[in-house]
Amino acid sequence: MMKNNKVYKWLLNRADRQADNIWIFAVGTVLFFFGVGVILYSESTLTPSVGQEIIVLIGFILAIIGGITAIIGYLSLSLLRFLRFTTGERIKPPSADSPTDTIEETGESQKKSL
Repeated sequence: MMKNNKVYKWLLNRADRQADNIWIFAVGTVLFFFGVGVILYSESTLTPSVGQEIIVLIGFILAIIGGITAIIGYLSLSLLRFLRFTTGERIKPPSADSPTDTIEETGESQKKSL
């Protein structure tokens, strides 16, 4: 039970890191397309040989790693945020920069005259 709670807290914490999740998604996308580019380049320009197959294998590995990384980043951006909103839990405490309600601070009910 304790391990599941730690994983759950880690997932909620990961959901609050939007900039990191976008970075993970972007790096994964770049790696994926670079790997696909290596495959296409070697298939169209290099002569069939063992060297070409090794280069295609390297491109394939880069594409797989990039695809998995992009999927992790995308799921962190979408599904983990949805998980956090549905549970109603907050990992980050409110910051000092959070806006406050000025009506409650004055203690008076302000009415607009028409």
